[in-house]
Amino acid sequence: MMKRGQSEPFVPWYMQEEIVTRYESWYQGPEGERMDRLEKTLLRRLLAGFPTAHSLLEVGCGTAHFTRWFATELGLSATGLDLSPLMIREARKYWQGPLVLGDAMDLPFTDKSFDLVAFIASFEYIPDPRRALREAARVARQGLILGLMNRWSLPTLRRRLQELFGKNPFYKNAHFYSLGEIRRLLHDALGDRLMRIEWRATLFPRFLPLEEATISVGGAFLGLAVHLKGGDHGRVPDPGQDR
Repeated sequence: MMKRGQSEPFVPWYMQEEIVTRYESWYQGPEGERMDRLEKTLLRRLLAGFPTAHSLLEVGCGTAHFTRWFATELGLSATGLDLSPLMIREARKYWQGPLVLGDAMDLPFTDKSFDLVAFIASFEYIPDPRRALREAARVARQGLILGLMNRWSLPTLRRRLQELFGKNPFYKNAHFYSLGEIRRLLHDALGDRLMRIEWRATLFPRFLPLEEATISVGGAFLGLAVHLKGGDHGRVPDPGQDR
């Protein structure tokens, strides 16, 4: 029983059944369909930089929306991992591939178990991002794929305003990254293991005649391909990249 003056304990949205069971339906609306199309186009381009990759772990897979796309559309041997048992249960309604209950900061896999490790709109919720990146690099042979909600975009500004007024439960415990911040974090966390970073952005405002670019400001979705030393890097990098 709560005492007077105590607030309700915070429960993140991915641990709330009434939200989890509605999550997948977002992709069926016009905004969700546009988001899905543009994000997958960008991710496909980034994944082309790993031409010999065959296996992928998606950390924070949610309903396995992208995990099953990696498997069924791109032909990768994909595994999904999520911290929420509710999300894992919901994911099994849509996909019968390998799904694991686990923590991004302590991955239950041996070193170099996968060619790639991906975070798609999940990295924002990880409380210790450096540890999560080091864990991801530990189990990855070739590299990491990050899909982030860009801090410098109109949708993120709207999300923050909604949060201030208590109208949006999805982002209370989220940290939104800019391109500069995530690049610094990657260099700091991965050190000598980091070979290069490629990036692109998409989901620009509709009034701009632009679907994808190496411009980080304005695009709501920021994608990064992180190439690790020791992997197979068979493609010349795109212009948006760090060496």
